Formats: sequence, structure tokens, C-alpha cells
Amino acid sequence: MKRFLCISYFCLVSLFASESEYQLGHGLKLGELPLYMGGYFSLDYEHGYGKERVLELDELAIMFYGEYEHLSYMLELEGEEIYRESFGDNANASHQDRVHLERLYVNYNFNDNYDLKTGKFNSIIGLWNQNPINVLRDTSSNPRITEQIFPKFTTGAEFKYQQFGEDRFTLHLMVQESEDMDELFNRDEVYNNFDTNRHYGMGTSFLYKQTLFQFNAGYFEVKPDQEYTYLLGAFQYELDTLRLQGEFGSQFDDDETVATSGYLQGVYRIVQDHEGILRVESCDDEKTGIKDSFGVFGYTYRPYYSIAIKSEYQWHSYKKENKFLLSFSALF
Repeated sequence: MKRFLCISYFCLVSLFASESEYQLGHGLKLGELPLYMGGYFSLDYEHGYGKERVLELDELAIMFYGEYEHLSYMLELEGEEIYRESFGDNANASHQDRVHLERLYVNYNFNDNYDLKTGKFNSIIGLWNQNPINVLRDTSSNPRITEQIFPKFTTGAEFKYQQFGEDRFTLHLMVQESEDMDELFNRDEVYNNFDTNRHYGMGTSFLYKQTLFQFNAGYFEVKPDQEYTYLLGAFQYELDTLRLQGEFGSQFDDDETVATSGYLQGVYRIVQDHEGILRVESCDDEKTGIKDSFGVFGYTYRPYYSIAIKSEYQWHSYKKENKFLLSFSALF
């Protein structure tokens, strides 16, 4: 915690001491260097059915990023559940002292079509997982598919080929042959949904008229000696005031399906800066015993691009999982 507070203090001092022009959500340029500093946070409130009420400061992150000629780069440090307080009969407060390495990568752009990325980065799988910053997502909660089917992060290399224009097309390959990079700093805690030491993945996406389609397949190993494969398909259809999006995937162990999950979501822009969200999800995970179908009813207000106030209610088939979520998040 002390390390993270020191980093945050340095960032704030630099922000207010700089003579450079600053725009909220666009980061702060550090002198004449090709380097920017920014970050984000989320303050969340959760009220569960028959459960405690929880207020937490979550996803407090500091980012350093930039680009120079053909290179782009990012370092992101994040503290998860920095402070958590519950209310009710068993009221208590707690905090986390750990700072995690969420992303650290260098990307080399050979030309308009070819890129090579090395380091730790978000796995380019599906659509939702490619947008890791809370304030930019549609809802505070993440679809279950992003936790159950594939590793959210990859430590290794990614090769990407992309073709622009009306026939937009992308092909990418991911290779991981080591443990998660964050384990170099936090040996006894894994900052990933799977404790992977190997991950191979491939994916392709293409645009057909107004619909983007994406398909992914991969293989990964989980310590100490478990192997899984996965398949996933996703789409996004977008109009001026309406966006439809869905992802559906399965995970396999020795050719047997051990987990399936998917969602279908609609986002409707009611008026400028106001959106209504409806998402339906279904998941079945034999490893954890989780089997659930539920709906998410959300409302998001964005007074600025970099600030979001979100509310949502989750209605589950298992009634005791019903809950209300409210969050305030910002990108700076």
C-alpha cells in the first residue's frame, strides 16, 4: 500500500506542478519525453439480497504510456480492492496492501498491417476483455465469460495482421511460455483468473456490413498439471443509437466440456450521455459448480468521456444472488 500511495502522490504532484495543458482522461505529457502519465479508479457500492452492503475503492491504477516512431509502450500498476467496508450486522473494514503489474508491454508497428507485441497484456479474446478500464465499459460488472473460459492476461508475445477499409480483417496469434509476469513481484498471489504457465491462442475478426464478427481458439496450462482448450465466438452490431453485442464460449478438458458461458447485450442511447443497458447471461461451470442464468438491467450517465456513473440490478435464477450495484469511475 505504501508503495502505491507514493506512486499516486508523485503522479498528483506532477499533474498539478506541470505547466503543460492537461485534459481529463487524456493523461499528462511528461516534459519533452514521448511519455504520458494517467490512471483510473472506480468507487463501487453493492447491495446484495440478504447479504452485507459493501462500499469499496476498486481498480485504482497508474499508467505510463506513449509512442515513438514505430514503438508504443505501456506500464500499468493497479491496486485491487484498495479499501473495502461492509455495513450491517457484521460490519467491518479492510484494505489490500498489494500493487499488481497489470500490463507491461512494448508494441512494434512494422507498417500499416503488421504488429508485434511483447510483455504482459490483455488477451485479445472476445470483445469485452479488450477493454480493461472500468469507466469505458458499459457496466461495472463483467460478464461471467471473461472469468470462466480463457485467461484474461497473457505474458508473452502477440503477432497481429490487420487489413483496413470496408473489408476490415484482423488475424492475431498469442504465445506464452512462462508464468504470469506479476508473479515476479507477488509470488504468493496470482493476478489473473487462471494461474497459467503456458498459453497459445489465435483469433480472427472481420467486418461484414455493420456487424463485426470475432472467433477465438486456444490452449492453456494451469498449475500444477491441468490442460484446457477453449472456443469463443463474438459479434457486435452498431447503429447511431443502438449497439448489440454478444459472446459465447466453451472450455474443454480431455475433449469434455467443463464450462460454457455467454451473454447477449443491448445498449440504447436514450439521450446524449445517457444509456440504458440490458444484458442476459447464462453460465455452467463444472469446476466451480456455478450454474446460473440472469439478467442485468443497467443505466449509465457519462457527463464527460472520462467519467461514468453507473447503476445496475442483477436478477438471478438463484434468488439469493440478486444484487444492486452503483459505481462512480473516472479516467485521468
